[in-house]
Amino acid sequence: MSKKKETKEDLIKSVDVFLVKQYLQTKCQLTTSKKGYSFAFYVYQQDRADAIYRSDYSSFDTNQIKLVDNGEYRVKVFVKNNTTNEIKTMMSSPIQKTTVIDF
Repeated sequence: MSKKKETKEDLIKSVDVFLVKQYLQTKCQLTTSKKGYSFAFYVYQQDRADAIYRSDYSSFDTNQIKLVDNGEYRVKVFVKNNTTNEIKTMMSSPIQKTTVIDF
């Protein structure tokens, strides 16, 4: 019986994004234990080709950054196997930051 090769869907269960006040919070959930994996987070703003934020790899499966501008954001998570250096990625659903001002 041959072992099935991991695909991004097999390893990364979900990438969840939340807005808490001015902060964009991201949580990456794996289908297996996070032990032996490192995580990096790239934040993209709508209409910009390059990431506005790039984290280094760390053992933390969560990330938080302060957002200055209103707009639509997505987070791409990179999950690296620390033994094989194989990297899997998944993009979050978009999330909208809007500031409401009362007059």
